[in-house]
Amino acid sequence: MNIRSARPEDIPGILALVNDHARRGDLLPRTADSIRDTLPDWLIAKDETGDIVACGSLYFYSPALAEVRSLAVVDRAKGGGWGSTLVKGLIIEAQRRGVVTLFALTRAVSFFQRAGFHISDRQRFPEKVWRDCVNCPLIDRCDETAVVLHLTVPLTHSYRPSTAGYRPATIRLPTFAPAPPITHRLQGETIMTKPAVNKVVLAYSGGLDTSVIVPWLRENYGCEVICFCANIGQGDHEFEGLEAKGLASGASKVIIEDLRHEFAKDFLFPMMQAGAVYERRYLLGTSVARPLIAKWQVAVAEAEGADAVAHGCTGKGNDQVRFELTYQALNPTLKVIAPWREWEIRSREDALAYARLHNVPVTHTEKSIYSRDANMWHLSHEGGILEDPANEPEEAMYQLSVSPESAPDKAEIVEITFEQGMPVAVNGVQLPPAAIVETLNRLGAKHGIGRIDLVENRLVGMKSRGVYETPGGTILYAAHRELESLCLDRETLHFKEQMALRYAELVYYGMWYHTLRESLQAFVTETQKTISGWVKLKLYKGNVIVAGRYSPQSLYREDFATFGQEDVYDQADAKGFITLFGLQMKVKAMMEVSDGGRTRYAAPDYSKFKRD
Repeated sequence: MNIRSARPEDIPGILALVNDHARRGDLLPRTADSIRDTLPDWLIAKDETGDIVACGSLYFYSPALAEVRSLAVVDRAKGGGWGSTLVKGLIIEAQRRGVVTLFALTRAVSFFQRAGFHISDRQRFPEKVWRDCVNCPLIDRCDETAVVLHLTVPLTHSYRPSTAGYRPATIRLPTFAPAPPITHRLQGETIMTKPAVNKVVLAYSGGLDTSVIVPWLRENYGCEVICFCANIGQGDHEFEGLEAKGLASGASKVIIEDLRHEFAKDFLFPMMQAGAVYERRYLLGTSVARPLIAKWQVAVAEAEGADAVAHGCTGKGNDQVRFELTYQALNPTLKVIAPWREWEIRSREDALAYARLHNVPVTHTEKSIYSRDANMWHLSHEGGILEDPANEPEEAMYQLSVSPESAPDKAEIVEITFEQGMPVAVNGVQLPPAAIVETLNRLGAKHGIGRIDLVENRLVGMKSRGVYETPGGTILYAAHRELESLCLDRETLHFKEQMALRYAELVYYGMWYHTLRESLQAFVTETQKTISGWVKLKLYKGNVIVAGRYSPQSLYREDFATFGQEDVYDQADAKGFITLFGLQMKVKAMMEVSDGGRTRYAAPDYSKFKRD
């Protein structure tokens, strides 16, 4: 590939490429003067026609610290290896200049990971945060991840998980000095040996269970514990003091990642495009979140050199399966620790006693009778009076939405714009994915949209009763469904509806990274190429009512459907069509009446009935 240093005559091409990506929100905009002033730090790639197809630059904060920035590839050249080759060139140039630490802020995490970068904390690079990020309009809802490459060690191309289904030929294990196995003597003189674990990454929420798990892991496995917490829209209050709490519980590090953009763009929207609904009503809010959290656990484990992951799921629920299937799919070499399947803690009182014994800081609050799970897609409620399906949910249980009875007496119209099946704007205002969900949540919750009460079949074989609040998701599903009704032909739409049932099962079962789910997604993506346009919905007291829809790719044509248009549809053709369409039914009936028989639908002989 033709990769070289930039020259003055390349400035217009670089400027056009960078600012084209800036308009999409992928990069910060640059000026011709800023490119000219830093021209020695730019690399470009040209194709056989001489056009610039990729560019990128190094930005030096100190002799030892540099950033990869303004990395862009033209759409027609994506997938051809231009970006990865350019990054390798930038790494070589940074090494040549004596750079020790190379970092980037990016949404394309897996792309940089394949080049040897590791996930890091943006706060480790305050120079970037205060020089560039402070002027970015998305600073309060930034969805970029910091990645870092230390050039003082040999470069590696170790495996990193990605939502694109990337699978390496081999998996490189982190090196560590294995801890000695820990043995426990149980009743009856049975000896149980725990696997040797050096460092574990725990899916951490800061609640009582995961707070107790931290010292339990250290006590029972003699290992270092890193807490990982994913922000997927469960509320800012969930993260107040979380790092200090984790460290006080005995963790060596607490890593918090804002994954709201990735959750909406790469998980919620693809699932919505598929039309996946479990058992006719459940929009899979908890199910779809677990693979994302587990994926990042694996990535953090590999970046931190951990050899194990752990979760706080109980041994009778669905979530343990969702976490552990993701671990298996993305890095089966990691050991998995599930304390609820091992420890003697069986109640809240047991957990509080353990916390006191180990000086774990737990804020004592009255426990809700309900078990809840929250993220930007939904809020779920289980337990309490819901354990009896005959009981109506109490209004005080709901925390996200108002009751339909208390909703405004005036309906509200919302317009949602889609491009190739992806929602891009609400009421004419373009928004990033997470903001679209959050905006529709507020609108839907105000009008009592998205409440469901469901008895569902758990993966482990039991039935359970749950109440879910999914206001924004309910609105999005309704809008997307209406646009598909305009733009998909009958056979594709009907097959897609059948496929959606299997897709929903795969998500519910935790098989997001299964080849079948990824293959179904490829089919869905193909169907979405014509799903562009807008849908207007009327929100009124728990109801989502269609108020209009439009698409430039609509297959509905009034002139085609008009009976008088003989050039499109000749009514005389109907006779032959009906004959052929029903031929197999006709043949079966003819066989039944042959030799004087009667069809099974023959009318009864009313002459045999007596009259009163």
